[in-house]
Amino acid sequence: MNLRKRYSSKLILVGLLLLTACGCNAVLSKRPVGDNPARIETKEWEGTWTTADGAVRLEVLDASQGILRASWVEDGKSGTPALKSAEIEIRESGGWLIASAREDKGRGYFWGRIKNQDRQIIVWSPDERLFAKAVKDGVLPGRVEGEDVILDDLKPHHLKIITATEKGLLFSWDRPSIFVKSGN
Repeated sequence: MNLRKRYSSKLILVGLLLLTACGCNAVLSKRPVGDNPARIETKEWEGTWTTADGAVRLEVLDASQGILRASWVEDGKSGTPALKSAEIEIRESGGWLIASAREDKGRGYFWGRIKNQDRQIIVWSPDERLFAKAVKDGVLPGRVEGEDVILDDLKPHHLKIITATEKGLLFSWDRPSIFVKSGN
């Protein structure tokens, strides 16, 4: 599995938020992104979701706190299929739902805007180039490490910038990842 596909699977399959649109570069946050935990409906989130890169099984761990577990099969080091899983936190901010999942290297959380509607989950990844510019310009707190952006603690006014229409174009809107629910 190539690097882009592995990351693609992880974002959506794992945290439904990694780097599908951004290739190998990431926008990470020190903490899950969003103002408050989202209250989610178990029947709307649990199940098997498919995309061109494979399938992911979602299980609701805590509906009142917006916590999910994603499980999927990935090629292991020797090419043997390996079962993987990750915990996803769904939070609300500015009328948006934002999904966050811890990155393997411990630098923070992968995250992205997520929408669950009509048996489809759509995920928009942050555009690392636009976030890097916002960090360099002092609009958002953080630092650029190589081609990755690591956001520091986001305050409510930072979240308003991220979700506002005038600055809300910080995402890869033209390259969303779409998952379709299989079965019930």
